[in-house]
Amino acid sequence: MEPVPGTHFFPSFLLQFSFGFFPQLYQRKWGRIFTALGVFTFLRLPFLSGLPMVGSYQLVGLFLGSILGIWTRETILVLLGRNETALPKQSEQILTDWMIRNPTGKSILPIWYSTYFGFVFFLFVLTLLCLLQYQGLGLVTGLGIQEYLYFPSLSSREAMGLSCKILIPISLVVLYLFSEERSMPTPSKDSLSEQLRFGIFLGFGINLFVMTIQSIWSLEFFSEGTLESVKAGRTTGLLQDSGSASWILPVLSSLWITKLITNWRKSKERFSLILAILSFLFVTWLGLKQGKAFWVVWTISSAIGIIHLTTDLWIISITKKRITRVVLYLILPILGFCALYGLSFLKKDWDLVELSKRFMVALPVWKQNPYLALQRMDLMRTELLTICLEGIKNNLWLGNGIGSFPLALLDPFRIGTKTSMEMIDFPPNFYLWVIHDLGFLGLFVFLFFIGIFLWERGLWKQSLLLILPFLFGVQIQNSDGAFLCFYLVLLGEKGSGYSPSFDKLRKTIWFSPLLLILSVGLPLNYALFYSQRYWDLGIGSEYRKIQLKEYQSAATIPPRSPNFEYEFHGKVWEWKLSEFGSARSGRIFLETTDKSPVVEVLFLNSDRTTLKQELFAESKYGYVWSGECPKGASFLRLKSRSKLEFRLPRSQFDGSNRIQF
Repeated sequence: MEPVPGTHFFPSFLLQFSFGFFPQLYQRKWGRIFTALGVFTFLRLPFLSGLPMVGSYQLVGLFLGSILGIWTRETILVLLGRNETALPKQSEQILTDWMIRNPTGKSILPIWYSTYFGFVFFLFVLTLLCLLQYQGLGLVTGLGIQEYLYFPSLSSREAMGLSCKILIPISLVVLYLFSEERSMPTPSKDSLSEQLRFGIFLGFGINLFVMTIQSIWSLEFFSEGTLESVKAGRTTGLLQDSGSASWILPVLSSLWITKLITNWRKSKERFSLILAILSFLFVTWLGLKQGKAFWVVWTISSAIGIIHLTTDLWIISITKKRITRVVLYLILPILGFCALYGLSFLKKDWDLVELSKRFMVALPVWKQNPYLALQRMDLMRTELLTICLEGIKNNLWLGNGIGSFPLALLDPFRIGTKTSMEMIDFPPNFYLWVIHDLGFLGLFVFLFFIGIFLWERGLWKQSLLLILPFLFGVQIQNSDGAFLCFYLVLLGEKGSGYSPSFDKLRKTIWFSPLLLILSVGLPLNYALFYSQRYWDLGIGSEYRKIQLKEYQSAATIPPRSPNFEYEFHGKVWEWKLSEFGSARSGRIFLETTDKSPVVEVLFLNSDRTTLKQELFAESKYGYVWSGECPKGASFLRLKSRSKLEFRLPRSQFDGSNRIQF
């Protein structure tokens, strides 16, 4: 949906694809490690290689390579008879070793009974609804993707591309984890979660190393493609930007330190305790070059962790331990206020100090004017919050469509708050994004699947790590954030369901069919209700006419200075004919350097029945037709045997975008 030149796309794509495909083909274990490592190190590879490739294509190559590697490996192993005993013949030693490295499971649930199945189906439904919303019904171009100007300055393909920025990372990550779990032997000695965690921590360590160099030496070190992060004086490592680093850094650091503390408490080995303390101090130092979200997530997470650790070590009685924790939780806001008050007097150029100053400025007006207080805290996010709430109010139950918020910022016809920033962003936090894009009914379906995953895997405590980060943005909009979020939610310590209550119900005869009915029925019902808004959009040149107050020109690129020409790509186009008699006869010249065996023009009546059909004549600079519209013709359709890219001047269309000769 986002056109990228092949010279920019293929070098990065093929490198990412190879990094995911070949390790997966070699062994399940190394495939997982390399994929997780690539997620946190390859995201801005196109920028670092000098070939910029932005948007939804960030890690498409890596995930497609990993998914295809899994499917290829498992298919070959089944065809070779992996379920049979492989004899280690000398002539087949390499093949035998490969089969031993990738053992099969004893039993596995049918694919439609997997908890992933419903979630993948829901994402498919959202993708289909997104396609219909931004591309219209393909009655003109058949099964092809039709291109129109969704807004006067934005094509439908670009509008779809904005939604793909969040739809593609989510879909590819979920499909990858689904493929990994389906190919995992059950029971298994090697843990899917542990191997992915090893790759994550390996990539995280590389990012810490790069952040250290950026903090000590120069922010410009490996910083291409981080948008405004460098200008704001923030380190990003190899992550997407400072927005990703500000929550991924404290979350992964918390996981790492928790693991070290757990090892220390089990083995009483002081090295783990010393390493945990040094890690805490090191991450806190790196936080000086991070955004405000880091300090909120890091301080609250650290405070909660310290409270739990100290009460576990010093208080034996469970009742006293719980009372002490509640009291300390109540004291935390007071300590936080005192800390912010003291930091507001510092003369340092740190985001933490800036956060403290803004908090102190906003606090006095909070009771009288909360909106003004929010503006003083963060003007940009206040505007995003207001626009998001307006969008929620307009489509409370069904939402505005997945990925629709960036498009709302570009909508020239939207009535409401206008943003003063140039950057196109998502809602200020994850929870508002879900309601804005999916509505309360979509939120219910989304939470249903997440709840099933958490119940099956018993990961309620682990998922708490996302509550705070989700308050500071839509953390699944980038591939690194989406991968970490779904890893925390979808994977347990052994990579599959081990919740006793869920496992007990899974073995009953009625539970799995009921879960399948809900997994398919809920998305279908949501799609049925949501699709009702498409009936008045129209087709062809009448697509969105009621909303835009004009007919569609079916152009891919709008007219721009200095030539003011529409640019058209594809094989089939349709235009509404002008109603003025003087404008219904004359000449149409398609300016192009492309060649097609046949280019024809069709005149249709109001029922889109063909009244007249003629061929374009080839000329030196394109194709030309001259003649007169037949009586009763309402639409003009142009067809090309081969894909064509041509231009028409803005003067070829009247004020309502109807074609004239």
